[in-house]
Amino acid sequence: MECGFPRRVPDTGRGHGRRGNASSFRAGGLFQDALPPDDLIVKAQESNKQLFHLRLNWTLGLVVVLFLVLASRLWQLQVIQGPEYVRLAEQNRVRTIQLVAPRGTISDRNNVPLVENRSAFNILLYRESIKDMEATTQYVVEKLGVKPEDLAVKMRRGKVAGLYRPVVIKEDVSIDDISVVEAHKRQHPEIQLGPEPRRHYRHGSLAAHVLGYVGEVSEDEILREAFPGTAPGDLVGKSGVERVYNQNLTGTDGKREVLVTSVGREVGFLDEMEAQVGGELQLTLDFDLQEAAEKLLAGKVGTIVAMDPTNGEILAMASAPSFDPNSFSTRISEQDWNQLINDPNRPLQNRSIQNSYPPGSTFKLFMAAAGLEEGMISESTHVYCSGSGVFYNHLFHCHKKEGHGTVGLEQSIIKSCNIFFYELGRRLGIDKIAGHALELGLGERTGIDLPGERNGVVPTPEWKQQTRGAKWFAGETISVSIGQGSISVTPLQLLRGVSAIATNGRLTKPHVLLRVEHPNDETPSDWKVLQLPVAADTFKRIKDGMWGSVNNSGTGHNAAIPGVDICGKTGTVQVIGNDRRKEMKKDLAIEDHSWFVGFGSRDNPEIAVVAFLEHGGMGGIAAAPLAREIFSIFYAKKQRRETAHPDVTQLSEARP
Repeated sequence: MECGFPRRVPDTGRGHGRRGNASSFRAGGLFQDALPPDDLIVKAQESNKQLFHLRLNWTLGLVVVLFLVLASRLWQLQVIQGPEYVRLAEQNRVRTIQLVAPRGTISDRNNVPLVENRSAFNILLYRESIKDMEATTQYVVEKLGVKPEDLAVKMRRGKVAGLYRPVVIKEDVSIDDISVVEAHKRQHPEIQLGPEPRRHYRHGSLAAHVLGYVGEVSEDEILREAFPGTAPGDLVGKSGVERVYNQNLTGTDGKREVLVTSVGREVGFLDEMEAQVGGELQLTLDFDLQEAAEKLLAGKVGTIVAMDPTNGEILAMASAPSFDPNSFSTRISEQDWNQLINDPNRPLQNRSIQNSYPPGSTFKLFMAAAGLEEGMISESTHVYCSGSGVFYNHLFHCHKKEGHGTVGLEQSIIKSCNIFFYELGRRLGIDKIAGHALELGLGERTGIDLPGERNGVVPTPEWKQQTRGAKWFAGETISVSIGQGSISVTPLQLLRGVSAIATNGRLTKPHVLLRVEHPNDETPSDWKVLQLPVAADTFKRIKDGMWGSVNNSGTGHNAAIPGVDICGKTGTVQVIGNDRRKEMKKDLAIEDHSWFVGFGSRDNPEIAVVAFLEHGGMGGIAAAPLAREIFSIFYAKKQRRETAHPDVTQLSEARP
């Protein structure tokens, strides 16, 4: 048995053990190194972190390389090639050149040119181009003749306008200055020439007080915004219509952008905006009448004004002495300025509106209106003039020592009798006198479109108490009755009041502007005319007296023109009393003031004229002949015009 069958080895477990071990080995190949899930996540994160750091290092390396490339390029541009680029930049710069707009022209009613523009050059300093301020200052002072203190002021004022607006350091320069600037362009490119139109008053001092003048806007005017939109160096109207209508006359500046070299030579054009010319003014003045008035006043101190009494258009306005507004087109010299302001005859003053004087016997016309309207004068009213009269215990004289005898209203105007109006003043009283004078426009501004008009004074007890702190005395009323004492009027006020008499109560607003020729401007149309509620017979009787004064051997006979019904009234104003005059030696400065005011013709008033002379003497002798010349020229022109154009009958209608 034992031999027939293999011997069975006892199962010790080793065979199974080997199989078990093999099985275990195979299983160990799959699971022996297996880790828990948390450990796997940590291992993955570490692997990602390593990959991130690798990429970051590459990125930083790339940035460093790029930076090195840029730095080397910048080094090349700024250090190696920098001077060349600076040279190129210096050679070509953008410069904005201001194109100053010309102011509008001014002409008379018949298109006779009065004010135009002329070409001129200023010397400009471009502050952004200054390399050496000390060298620039030395050049400007020594070569161009600008005072150091003036340059400092201009530089200080220029700061207000900004760095890139050039500073005007010298205006309206001569050909010598232009040559200096051109010769030194390479050494001083910051100094350049700039064109700017300048005002040209074609006829010098003619109508200077009406036209006015221009000048550089002041710091105070800029701060007060007197001229909105202006900057240091801008020219603005300072007086006359140049000031009143400055906005209409001022154009809109343009500009041109160009490329310039370091010496200021233009090498390229970029852009341009054209300047717009200011509006053109046409005035109511008539050149021939204005010229005649100026010549009549030569060597005298006074004024002549002519006006259309129907609408207030000023035909002539002359004041003497006068001045030449061309002196102000550039900076007026200190010597010339001091001479003007220190002249005792005050040539800058427009005596027709800026000075007021006692009206003298011309005020008798207004007294007559008051007496007629108050019913204190009738056809039967007469007063006996013996040459003097006692009023309120004081003796008052007539200008005719022997007296005029018995006179009514018309005759008292013709002969200018004081006694008649003394008596009328006593009866009226100061309040009624003042009321009617104010109604006819005395003692208040006329509203003319010129600057600096004065009020004048029509006194009342209240006025005296307020201004002088004193009581009104009845004797003062007697003086006022003949235009003496506290009463004062401007020549234009007197002319306006007499024009109302001439036109039966049309109280106009005097003006010098006829029209504005500009697409953006409209001519003012508010020249109001007030119709006074005064009886027609009142004006008729006054005009009859005025006609007699000129044409019937009255005090105004020196104003008479054959064939024309001129009406007028003279006036002589005492500067000092008779007693004081006797104590003093003959002196021109104490001569009486002279007045004449009138119109033509009596039934068809077309022109009214006032003539006034300071210390001229008797009104009928000194002032009346001046008015006659103005009337003569007016009617001679009218006759020539009617001969050529029979349908035209009035100067005020003789417009283009």
